[in-house]
Amino acid sequence: MREPLTEQISDRLRDGARLAALGILAAIHVGLALPALLSRLSAYPRPWLQLAAFGLLSLVLVVLSAGAVRGRRGGQGGGPRRAAHLWPAAGLGCVVLASAAATSDLPGAYFLGTLHWSFLEAGWFGVVLLMDRPLALTWAFLGGHLAITFAQLLLNGLPPRQEAAGMAVSALAVCGFQVAMAVGARLLRDCARSASTALREQERLHTEAAVAEHLHHDQRDRYQALNATVLPLLAGLADGSLDPRDDEVRRRCALEAAKLRRLFAENDYAADPLVHELRAGIDVAERNGVGVQLAVRGAPAELPRGLRRALIEPVLAALAAADRTARATVVRGGGRVRVGVVIDEPAARIPATATDQVRVRTVSDEGRLWVEAVCATVPAGRPAGDDEGAGGPAAHSSSRETSPS
Repeated sequence: MREPLTEQISDRLRDGARLAALGILAAIHVGLALPALLSRLSAYPRPWLQLAAFGLLSLVLVVLSAGAVRGRRGGQGGGPRRAAHLWPAAGLGCVVLASAAATSDLPGAYFLGTLHWSFLEAGWFGVVLLMDRPLALTWAFLGGHLAITFAQLLLNGLPPRQEAAGMAVSALAVCGFQVAMAVGARLLRDCARSASTALREQERLHTEAAVAEHLHHDQRDRYQALNATVLPLLAGLADGSLDPRDDEVRRRCALEAAKLRRLFAENDYAADPLVHELRAGIDVAERNGVGVQLAVRGAPAELPRGLRRALIEPVLAALAAADRTARATVVRGGGRVRVGVVIDEPAARIPATATDQVRVRTVSDEGRLWVEAVCATVPAGRPAGDDEGAGGPAAHSSSRETSPS
């Protein structure tokens, strides 16, 4: 899986700082330490010890370079990751051992001079190895290495004051460059972290804006269908042109209230959205004094929001017209979803559906009206959009059937 952009920024800045420090270390190791060692090799009491120390540091440098190349090429498995946690301690141990061994072979007068090649680069190894660790660890290593060197100097005898001053200046110059590199790497990581935080915040704001815009358009589209029915009804009630005591007006109010409740229920999380939205409309009917029984059969089917709306609204219209009792059913199976209701008002008018993916049938007989809305379930693997993606081969027209008395 691709890393987020913020992690890529941090990783690239960190890798760039590590490669820069590694390049400085390689230049000092090959361009300064090696010529200094070879040019005065015969001046050392034990040349083999100097060569062994240089070889050990060269091995550490090779491992560091290989790790940097492998890190830029891709991820690592669990084994290499565990080794990466142990490697800095092992590498620092090798560096301290090589530096102490090379320094032990020097007379006191040669400390921090041309022959003391190991002091020039030991600190740089610490900077590279501890680049991903807290800055205090780098300072602790540099201070510890300087203390070990000073202890070895004391064992060899203190040099004259003039030579000691020159040694102090040399140590300050070498350690100053190393501290500056460590601090620069830390500042670069902090900048990368700040940039990543700012980018995440920007992405969050963009996401929130996109979600808000989507919700705004979605709500506008959903409420737009109610403007043609709710607003005239409210306006008529407000100006007195509609009488709230009229049965037809009360039925219209009940229907629009049920539609609004179903619309609000669309935003709820429910395991069975179809039944949840239908219950919202049933609740309005029950508040108006209608006793409603609901039976559900079959597992929930994935239906787009618009298709659920087309299935439920004919039933809501029937419930709004019911007088005392109603029986609602939801049946799912055989690749179809059926939502039906039987009410005690046979003359109720059921509006036609706004989609050709739902077939509505009405049957009136013996003082009752049966309304059923049927649609095909969404085929597996097809995304369920708002008003698209519903299965069903051909268009079905609404029909009204009246049984002979």
